[in-house]
Amino acid sequence: MNLLLSYTSIPHTTGVFLEKALRRVASVVTYGPTAGEDVFRAWNLLSLLSARKSHDIFLGDGSFRELCDGMPDSWRPDGFLFVESGILYRCEFMKKLECLKACYLIDTHLHVESHLAMAREFDVVFLAQKSFVPRFQDVLKRPVVWLPLACDPDIHSPHPVMEETDLVFAGSIQSPLQERTRRLKRLSTRFSVRTERVFLEEMARFLSTGRILFNASVRNDLNMRVFESLAIGKCLLTDDVPGLGDLFVPGEDLAIYDDRSLTEAVRTLLEDPGRRASMAASGRKKVLASHTYLHRAQTILSVLESFSCVLTEGVDHDEHTHV
Repeated sequence: MNLLLSYTSIPHTTGVFLEKALRRVASVVTYGPTAGEDVFRAWNLLSLLSARKSHDIFLGDGSFRELCDGMPDSWRPDGFLFVESGILYRCEFMKKLECLKACYLIDTHLHVESHLAMAREFDVVFLAQKSFVPRFQDVLKRPVVWLPLACDPDIHSPHPVMEETDLVFAGSIQSPLQERTRRLKRLSTRFSVRTERVFLEEMARFLSTGRILFNASVRNDLNMRVFESLAIGKCLLTDDVPGLGDLFVPGEDLAIYDDRSLTEAVRTLLEDPGRRASMAASGRKKVLASHTYLHRAQTILSVLESFSCVLTEGVDHDEHTHV
């Protein structure tokens, strides 16, 4: 399949991981903006600035002519995929694309209404958060597919370093109102806890220093941290969120807590290294077998191919839009 892929290029986003995987199974051309230094500074991502890369075709005015001028000779897309990356931009070119159009929306738990409005522009909608699939299906009356986030084994892998800390957490804890901040502060009074805002290989190395990897969702979201932590091969302790139990077995692949059981859950795991090792091994085996970005790329292509023939029968080639 020839796939036109569009997202805002920032080194640690889902779009980057998906692009890498999609290039293994499809002919991919990327068209989109690259985040400027001001974005890296505002989002506290300056450590990633040197890893910034541009798309195959730089998105300037977002016009169809700009896209066509940048495409390789004789290459035309069979499908288009927009991946949410936290920064929106004009996609005027979409209106004239004579192919199936799909989007992958990540943070629907934070932007439900705007995501619903955005999804109306696409033929197929992929959602990272399972709990929103029924509502989107009901409102949109078109294919809506649950596509969880994943890991990249080339990056999210164990590092041969000493376990130095009881619990480690990689991510943002800036807001004192965040539930995760409150939980981490509570745990730090009883156990050794380290938190860092690190990414990619540096994140994998940091997480490898923990006996237990901690996760707390923002708003009941099944986040990237679950898959990345399991791939690193350490025992993951996470809150229960929609979709988690569909993919992993609590007590076998990872450990679950709630606010009442949090402290006891940590204590129990620390006292049983064998159980931690067993869950770490099981979780890593399962995530590598079924939940890498290559698996997600294959699912995307399979879904697009299955719907492509049906939906393109309704294309008005004079107007270059779907009807």
